[in-house]
Formats: sequence, structure tokens, C-alpha cells
Amino acid sequence: MKTSHILLALIMVVTLTGMVATNLLLKQQYDKIDWRNAYQDFKQQDLPKARHWVVTGTPTSEVIVVKTTDKPQALIAPDEVKFFRIQQKGDTAFVSFTPDYSGYRNSPQDDAGYELRVRLVLRLPNVQTLSVDNSRLTLSGLSTDSLAVSLVQSRLRTQNIAVSEKFRLTVTQNSFAMLGADQYKSLQAVVADSSGMQLNNSQIDALTKTVSPKAEIQLKGQALKWLK
Repeated sequence: MKTSHILLALIMVVTLTGMVATNLLLKQQYDKIDWRNAYQDFKQQDLPKARHWVVTGTPTSEVIVVKTTDKPQALIAPDEVKFFRIQQKGDTAFVSFTPDYSGYRNSPQDDAGYELRVRLVLRLPNVQTLSVDNSRLTLSGLSTDSLAVSLVQSRLRTQNIAVSEKFRLTVTQNSFAMLGADQYKSLQAVVADSSGMQLNNSQIDALTKTVSPKAEIQLKGQALKWLK
């Protein structure tokens, strides 16, 4: 056999071996991916234990607050870690997440019908009060006795929330709250100035509302029983 043929055969063997090894390595990496976890690439940062939370965000990305039975933790998009800050004063934790949003013109109500791109997840075991400023925030999977939420220039969406006693909601400065198919024993809502609130099939045993003449209240599904 000619030397050139031998060299060609060796090159083919080496090439095929490399391709097989590469495919096996890629498969191993693929198998390691948990496709159920949308935040597996996010940076993890421990949070302080607190009952009162103040979140200052940005109108261009979603902050998710979700119930956990583990320690408090933040999951931050890797390219936006530099925008995240956390401070604690007593039993109150202050979260700041402020990427640039220059040029963004949507009002809180404009973003009420959908969830923006998630860039920060707060996993919290205990939330008694939540103050939200300049944010688009989704509150998910929380079950508690009592809860107080206040919004300033923000949009709130809720998913699977259960409050067995009192839920106090204050919506101000052009904010908008969209409450989903949640369960509230007692909802006390204050909707000021030109802010708004939508109860979207929310189950409410008792509703007390203080509404500005310029404010907007929308009722859907089971919440229609409060239409007066």
C-alpha cells in the first residue's frame, strides 16, 4: 500500500474518532441540562432573612417573587449582576435592580397583560410587606396569613396567591395591579390618582375598596360579584 494511502486512512480514522468523541461530550453536556429550570444559568446570591421587602426595579424587565421553603436567595441574569444591590436595616431588606431603561415609554398598565423578560428571581420564605417602586413584578405561589403590598409607578401580576386573613393593596402613582385566580379572605384595596386594578377571576370573600375618581377598576370571572 502506498504511503499516501496509509496517511489518508490514518487521517480518516483520527477525524472519525474526534467526531465521535465530540458528539459524546456534547451529549453528556446536553444530559446535564435541566430543561425544567429556566433559571439554571442565573447567578445565585444568598439574601438576608427579613419579613419586609422593598424592591426598586426597572420597567423593562420582570422581577419574580416566589415562595420557597429554603433560605432566601436571589437568582440574577448573568449579564446584569452588576445592577443588583441588597441592603438590610432591621427586619427590612432593600433590593435594587436598575438596568438602564432609557427610551422605554410603556406605562405600567401597558405591560399588565403579559410578563416581560425575567432577569431577577427572589425566592423568599417569609413576606409580610412588599413595597414595589418603578418595577414590573410578578408575585407567585405565595400562601400566607396576611400580606400588604404597595405599588409606586409599578405593575403587579399575581399567580396562585392565597391569603387566609387580610390582603392590603395600595396602588399609587399611575401603577396597575392585575390579580389572578387567587384566593383572598379579605381584600382591602386603595387605588389612588390615575392608577388601576383588575381582578381576573379572583376569589374574594370580603372586599373593601377606596378608589380615586380617576382610577380604573376592572372585574372578570368570579370577581364580577363585586360589581356595584
